[in-house]
Amino acid sequence: MSEAKEKILQLLPAEGWEAMFEDEDNVAVVCFALVESTDEEGAVSSAVRPMASIGDAIEFCDDYPNYAGLTRGEEDWDEDYDEEEEDEEEE
Repeated sequence: MSEAKEKILQLLPAEGWEAMFEDEDNVAVVCFALVESTDEEGAVSSAVRPMASIGDAIEFCDDYPNYAGLTRGEEDWDEDYDEEEEDEEEE
């Protein structure tokens, strides 16, 4: 049997997204990574995983045991919503 491997296939911007951690402040997500994983038995899977600047490195948020999910920053959400309303009013 071989060891498990992960390979980043693509990085996507994550503007306005934050990672939530239990008993910690939210952290801005730097990007989403499309990751291909191969397990010990050779099975291949893929997933989109959030990455954030944690400490001195950019790391996968979901590698931390206290990772609690993602949220959209309220300021960015409100701005997007307001822009859509303005576009509809102009039509």
